Amino acid sequence: MSTKLRYLHHPASQPCRSARQFMVENGIEFEDEVVDITTNINETQEFRDTYNPTGQVPILVDGDFTVWENVAIGRYLNEKFECPGHWFGRTLRERSLINQYVQWYAYTLRLGGGAFHWTIFAPFIYGEDKDFTAERRKGYHVLYESLAVMEDYWLKDRDYVCGDEVSYADLAGFHEMVSHHAGKIIPDKVWDKHPRVTAWFERMAERPASKAVSEWQYNAVGAILAGELKVEFSRRTAVLKGTEAYGGHNHGIPHLGEADDYIAQVES
Repeated sequence: MSTKLRYLHHPASQPCRSARQFMVENGIEFEDEVVDITTNINETQEFRDTYNPTGQVPILVDGDFTVWENVAIGRYLNEKFECPGHWFGRTLRERSLINQYVQWYAYTLRLGGGAFHWTIFAPFIYGEDKDFTAERRKGYHVLYESLAVMEDYWLKDRDYVCGDEVSYADLAGFHEMVSHHAGKIIPDKVWDKHPRVTAWFERMAERPASKAVSEWQYNAVGAILAGELKVEFSRRTAVLKGTEAYGGHNHGIPHLGEADDYIAQVES
């Protein structure tokens, strides 16, 4: 029986790419197992009983021990392989800042991924005749708020989100942005309003591991946008559900067509 780590993932998933890049960056050997999330394989009871009760990827299998959730996987590997201290912090303050970021990201920037999901993949899952305007607006609302916090707080006076060195927090945030960048979700004029975020994204994108891990996403989404690829989904569910007409974690501004439209303000 192999003692090598098994990594169950899909390259379209932002959290999957984050944990995968951590392993690549640190030279951690693993068996690459792509889970076809266009099917319902990871939603079957057998999969849930074997790997993860939520059915979601990424999943790390280390012998008889299984870890799921990308940050938990990163922390586990960081301790197991005694990775350099900059990844999860050397001091109490560094560790606290990284923990603070990954918790903030999980319910803000991560949920902003809905702007990408409901634009690129939802038409293949639910049908191109469906109207996803409310879902997209919810995603954009949270995404734009998150960009503002990234610009004005996390990257205000440092090159990386938690300090002067790259950390796991950067990987988590970066791969959210990779999807938006590949899918052309964020207009150029919005990128231009966030020069610190733009510089950080470009800095992260230049890392060899970033390029290797992101290649599939850029190629696949580029082909979708060019009309060269249609993805066949047999599943009918998604993690980023929700039809709320009120979005935004910080502002909570209604976006039902009122004059006070947060998304329109950012894009103006």
